Amino acid sequence: MCWRQVSKLQKTVLIVLFYSTVYVLVSYTISPETNFAFVSDDLRVGDKYALIYLSSPGTPVFTDAEGADVFRSRRCGLCFITNNKGFLPMSEFDAILIPGDRSALLDTAAYMAIGKSFSIETSTKCLRNKLRRCSWEPHITSLDSSEPFDLCSLCDHLHRERLKPNS
Repeated sequence: MCWRQVSKLQKTVLIVLFYSTVYVLVSYTISPETNFAFVSDDLRVGDKYALIYLSSPGTPVFTDAEGADVFRSRRCGLCFITNNKGFLPMSEFDAILIPGDRSALLDTAAYMAIGKSFSIETSTKCLRNKLRRCSWEPHITSLDSSEPFDLCSLCDHLHRERLKPNS
């Protein structure tokens, strides 16, 4: 079969078939392998975890496992931290951590409840490393009562607050 003897329609079909075959072969060799990682039941967020939102734009987003691992690696209670703004409505979090001083309050004052707002002082490297391998432990201060915390004592405080009956 000579290329000149093939009709225009057949040429078009052959060219489309050739290019689609090349496309499929190239896409399978270039595309990354898909990996699935299922979160175990003890890492699932629910009523047993105190939920903390870190208001830190520009830092990498915590995965579900990393959010719980921040506290597990420090041998703290069952707490979960995230900086994913779409994870839950802000009113559902037990605490909101704001890096820096009180001037950062202006950006977050719209969704903060009294008693849920805390200031966190740590290095930007520590925030970028998702609160791991910090040169010094982050210092947390309640913006309501000025009570100082570290991550473990904040976790314990939030669990005690959850156990209190609503007044």
